[in-house]
Amino acid sequence: MHSADLTSHTDVTETTNLAAIEQLKEQRFNEKNLIIYNPPGENDELSARFLRSLAFATFKRRSPAFLRDLITFLQDREADIIEQCGDYAHFDLKRTIWSLELLRDDIINNREFQIIRVKSPDTDSWNSFLKGLGEDRRQWFSAIWLHADCYMYRRIWSIFQRSETLKNYDYFGDQKTSIVTNVAPLMRDILVSTKGIKRSQEDFQYLLKLSTWSNHGDLNITRRGAHDKIYKQIAKYDIDLLADQSFDVWQDLIEASAPVYVDIVCDNAGFELFADLLLGEYIIESGLASRVRFHVKAIPWFISDCTHKDFNWLVKFLRKHEFQELNAFGKRIRGYIRDRSFILCDKSYFWTSGHDYSQMKRVQPCLYVYISQASLVIFKGDLNYRKLLGDINNKPTTQFSDCLRGFQPSSVCALRVIKSDIYCGLPICTVEKLSEENPEWMVTGDKAVVQVAIKHRLSTDIIV
Repeated sequence: MHSADLTSHTDVTETTNLAAIEQLKEQRFNEKNLIIYNPPGENDELSARFLRSLAFATFKRRSPAFLRDLITFLQDREADIIEQCGDYAHFDLKRTIWSLELLRDDIINNREFQIIRVKSPDTDSWNSFLKGLGEDRRQWFSAIWLHADCYMYRRIWSIFQRSETLKNYDYFGDQKTSIVTNVAPLMRDILVSTKGIKRSQEDFQYLLKLSTWSNHGDLNITRRGAHDKIYKQIAKYDIDLLADQSFDVWQDLIEASAPVYVDIVCDNAGFELFADLLLGEYIIESGLASRVRFHVKAIPWFISDCTHKDFNWLVKFLRKHEFQELNAFGKRIRGYIRDRSFILCDKSYFWTSGHDYSQMKRVQPCLYVYISQASLVIFKGDLNYRKLLGDINNKPTTQFSDCLRGFQPSSVCALRVIKSDIYCGLPICTVEKLSEENPEWMVTGDKAVVQVAIKHRLSTDIIV
């Protein structure tokens, strides 16, 4: 046998041995952590203990990879961070990176959740939430997926809160702002194409669907941005809209009793927020509502989620832009904010808690009363959808309204591009057909829903 053949044979043997060792490690991990090989059953709560689930893939691969990338980003950007946050940030970065490595190790080894020790406005409520979890629901692979997902991002924020120099640093900020800069021509084209549109069912549905599909580019799931011709192709996207109740949303708004408010619980910053603002402007200018109120995140969240800083940054970016259309739109948005047609709502840490929305009335009654004032509350994106449904594996054909578990402060609308294996309100056999064509269809972001649960507010209800 030639030496080259011997080398090749050795390489194959080593690769085979490594694969066998890795497979044995996986098997031991699954046995130790009671991983279930069957998929989640009907009405089961989604969890990483199900091997055949996105939750398992998240904590086995995605989250450790994400934390590794965040650590690399901080190491690569150290000079810029020191310039922005001060010289002492050098030492704080070392401690922060070490803590992120420990968090990553906790996930990989399925350790128990720790209470949050850094004092912040939501520390007590988060610790109360953690202590209220059942003993078998306090580890990464046995917790309800929603709880573990939110806990990871809250732990990351807590790590940065420990240091004086980094506590106000948005470790996702650069990614969010750079993407906005790249899509400025697309935003200009959309503003040109929608200029002067009048109040009509068709135009409202168009902008509602544009707001839906703007959720396509989510940094937590994909690096894909908004499609550069999306505004011209909304009708073509209808084939991928698995549930379309946009007409019902229109009907609900035009029949609402005055004063009419619309609340938008935002998801991503950047292009998606732009589309939400455009929808808000249309709602005001067409007289569908007298006020649109925007709810954003209190802390950096799920990479691309919109914070108050992101909201204000985008308005300023638009006002200062060299494109006349963006400049004019930004000034109009500022005008709506000044006359209170638009309201950027005060910080609420409920949106970044581990609670699903069925718990809002109990945990945050003031917020529940506040959004009850609205005639329509629009929830954007996949995480908000998961919180509406509580990460429960509903029967796919069960009506959206029946899956809210009593959460209906007002009419509740979900605009969601599907990026996780949770759904409801779909036509019969839709999931089976799509799964046969592509078993991963529910995580690609190629399908979407516009769903609504109607609740008419009485004209005698008092708006505070």
